[in-house]
Amino acid sequence: MKLFKLPMILCVIVLVSILSACGADDIIRGKSDNWNISLQRSTGIYTITYIGDEKRIKDFVFDLTGNNLSQQGKSLEEEGVPFTMSGTITETEKMKNPITFKMSWNNQSETVTFE
Repeated sequence: MKLFKLPMILCVIVLVSILSACGADDIIRGKSDNWNISLQRSTGIYTITYIGDEKRIKDFVFDLTGNNLSQQGKSLEEEGVPFTMSGTITETEKMKNPITFKMSWNNQSETVTFE
């Protein structure tokens, strides 16, 4: 039984490694002074992370725009830091460059564009 488990475990590890490597090129990252954004093209999953110096995030709103693409999101409450928001672009078939994320918070705004 032990002889069977070892090859099986190695096979699973190799398979996971291959699948992880295939999806790695699919993720793009952008950065502004206060925000990091990652976007996985194949699924439309994005993550917006605050990296600035403020202790609280109030009135957070973002606009995601691109060719034939428009989507908005917001945080309904005041948030502490670290602050991260994730979601999915609802119409991934329309997702073509450029794709722009505009974040507004605490009477400030910044933009990250993926070309």
